[in-house]
Amino acid sequence: MSVRRDVVRVSGPDTWTFLQSLLSQDLDGMPDGERRSTLLLTPQGKVDVLASITRDGDDAVLETDPGWGERLVTSLTRFKIRTKVEFVVCPAEAVDAATFADEEATRIAAGVPRLGADLDDSVIPQEALLELDAVSFTKGCFIGQELVCRIDSRGHVNRFLRHIVADDASVSLPVGGEITIDGKVVGTVTSSAPGVALGFVRREVDPPAGATVDGVDARVELIPRPTA
Repeated sequence: MSVRRDVVRVSGPDTWTFLQSLLSQDLDGMPDGERRSTLLLTPQGKVDVLASITRDGDDAVLETDPGWGERLVTSLTRFKIRTKVEFVVCPAEAVDAATFADEEATRIAAGVPRLGADLDDSVIPQEALLELDAVSFTKGCFIGQELVCRIDSRGHVNRFLRHIVADDASVSLPVGGEITIDGKVVGTVTSSAPGVALGFVRREVDPPAGATVDGVDARVELIPRPTA
């Protein structure tokens, strides 16, 4: 899936030690040109920014959702104390409403969460299955490590990001709509396109499961994992 991204270039002699101490991904020994998913978490272990990182020589190139490059730099700068790193932000190009709607439909169908819609600082990485690709549980300390590692070793989360598929493929389920099963609210829609949406659903719900969203018939389904 081709997507627009804000690009943040990090340069300076402390680039990789600085990022290794903050980001959830293990960056040690990362070869030139390799790309990995990573998270910058809040100190409480919730999602601040989801990004990818690529080594470009001595520089790091971070890519994140449109409009979130400056947020990433602001968050990283909070920890820049006597550290020789510099940031340059290249924003994603602007698009019209129709193009954005097409991008959203493709993203949602692929099950990719977006910052500001499906992800914010109330989300634990495991709730959105981000720990599968973006978190190293074997590296040294990083911001927010305590919560995500505690959940991994001896806990669980109470909700998961799921596909919500409308029975009528022409219907766009309302963002913020309540997902109900057998009269009980089990989740909320976070982003939507015709026929399919994303939303967080209680862990007790075993997909596939019939549901309604504000009275509209739908199904809760697992988000398929990409195959290698």
